[in-house]
Amino acid sequence: MKKLLYYIAALGLFTSAGCKKFLNQEPISDLGPESFWKSADDAKSGVAAIYDGVQKTLNGNYTDWGDARSDNFTYGGTGENQINVTLNGLNSLTGAANWSNLYFTIGRANLAIKYIPEIALTSSFTQIVRNNYLAQAYAIRAYMYFYAIRLWGGVPVRLEPYESLTEDPLAPRSGADSILNNIIIPDLVKAYSLVDKTNVTVWEMNAGAILALQTDVYMWKLDYAKALESSQNLINLSFKYDVSASNSTDWKKIFLDPANTKEAIWSLYWDSHDGGNGISKIGSGSNTSNYYIDSTVFMRYESNKNDIRRAVTYDTALVTAGTRIIQIGKFYPLNSSNKVVYPTNALNSALLPLYRIAEVLLLRAEALNKTSASKAPVFTIVNRIRTLRGLTPLVPADYPTDRDVETAVLNERQLELFAEGKRWFDLVRTGRVLETMDPLIRNRQKLLGISQTGFNDPRKILWPISRQALNRNTLLRQNEPYSE
Repeated sequence: MKKLLYYIAALGLFTSAGCKKFLNQEPISDLGPESFWKSADDAKSGVAAIYDGVQKTLNGNYTDWGDARSDNFTYGGTGENQINVTLNGLNSLTGAANWSNLYFTIGRANLAIKYIPEIALTSSFTQIVRNNYLAQAYAIRAYMYFYAIRLWGGVPVRLEPYESLTEDPLAPRSGADSILNNIIIPDLVKAYSLVDKTNVTVWEMNAGAILALQTDVYMWKLDYAKALESSQNLINLSFKYDVSASNSTDWKKIFLDPANTKEAIWSLYWDSHDGGNGISKIGSGSNTSNYYIDSTVFMRYESNKNDIRRAVTYDTALVTAGTRIIQIGKFYPLNSSNKVVYPTNALNSALLPLYRIAEVLLLRAEALNKTSASKAPVFTIVNRIRTLRGLTPLVPADYPTDRDVETAVLNERQLELFAEGKRWFDLVRTGRVLETMDPLIRNRQKLLGISQTGFNDPRKILWPISRQALNRNTLLRQNEPYSE
């Protein structure tokens, strides 16, 4: 008898109505397909397990993968790991180099993709419902592989569930371009063909989220025409996502009440019973932050004090008092005194934005800069966001070259998406890692009194493969120049 080698753990997801759980199933373990994947409830639990996998994958890595190596943060606290990450001193034992949870999530998606089509339709479990579950499985599998290729380059690929101990679990690495073209993009096309276009639940990989991910993927591929097509399809959806927040209260809703703002597309809910969510690395009521805001982005916020995002990103009263900013509060509520309520690790609930409309529009602006002779459409997007957020519009004449325009877009993305796991990938995608990070790392090394080696090796843009993965899979070879 085949046994599923995955444990179906439930993830409580909130509906747009508020505090009602979308899924709240007991864990199911050691069940084969002959006793599971038989009913609508099984499909529901199986897809819940995929979201649980996303949570486990991004737990801690949300910041480490997307922000900690960028110019958004520098090292803080007393630990050694954050120094290694922010100084690009990564090695095979660095915690965030471990991709295990990412592959667990892919495995759960593979199970759903294989078995949900075999569940019989009923009056309530209709073809639309079944297809929508499948769409989420395909899209999240693509999302996981997209993280993988951006972090490690080529990675092992498995598109079937691992269900028997007689199966060979070892696989060599497939090339990043091959995975992008033959897995990620086809999975997203399939997902969009299956997804229920009327479903706008922010806690699920809905149609808008699939198109947002498509846009992100095509921008990574430097296929600007396709990125413009995907982003336009998102704009054309019957549910109109829109950038609208013009005050700090409304902007804060993106992070505290995303189900009730058209700015949010897809958010991930972390309930307090699931423990710390990794955002405590940049803001916690009980622990010292691992990462502190870097001076570069901090000075950009401070030079634009009318920016509505500034006041809810960190405690501006500390700036007035001359105290260093060591906690980021944008994900947490305010008390009656307008102070951030930082949770303890054990009670660290957060609603993490994975995609939102401002992000996609700024990617669209970046693509327009690459494809349009006129820069007017680029600045129309950028200045609309800037104006709503309380900043003065940019003057196109001040940005004479395509690179200057790209810098303007990236600067706006840095302020808009600060601490949301996007900045490092922006630097990599646009080829700006070394020029941005080398001087910063040299200065950090100088302050620590160590050799100023900087960041001058483009091979180190990729993460090392973890020692654990290398030991488990003898077909893997370490990314150069890291040692095994």
